[in-house]
Amino acid sequence: MIYNVPVMREGMLEVLVSGHTREYLYWSTAEVIARAVVVEYPEKAEIKLINVARHRRGEGIGSMLLERIVSDFLHKELFTWTFNGRSSWYERRGFTVDEERASLLKMVRRAKPSEGERS
Repeated sequence: MIYNVPVMREGMLEVLVSGHTREYLYWSTAEVIARAVVVEYPEKAEIKLINVARHRRGEGIGSMLLERIVSDFLHKELFTWTFNGRSSWYERRGFTVDEERASLLKMVRRAKPSEGERS
């Protein structure tokens, strides 16, 4: 399944869904500017990658992708492994450090309960 969503100035967000994997591509004209890959499991989802082209970093494109991923997986635990230097970027978006291995941190954003789960 593929769907496109107009986002930000001149861009288009394309989401490719294949099995348990979603690939988010942010296009500008005919160039892929950013890419994110998320693998979905029964109770959680893992962000495998968020990457923005060097010449477009600092424009909020990575943040836009992460916000979209968070909204797509709001009711699942969302996690990623990242370098220590990137942890504050995730923390500003509701993630917390869950585990540490060498120079990598596991950042987790807990699932929000769905309407039926609230007491």
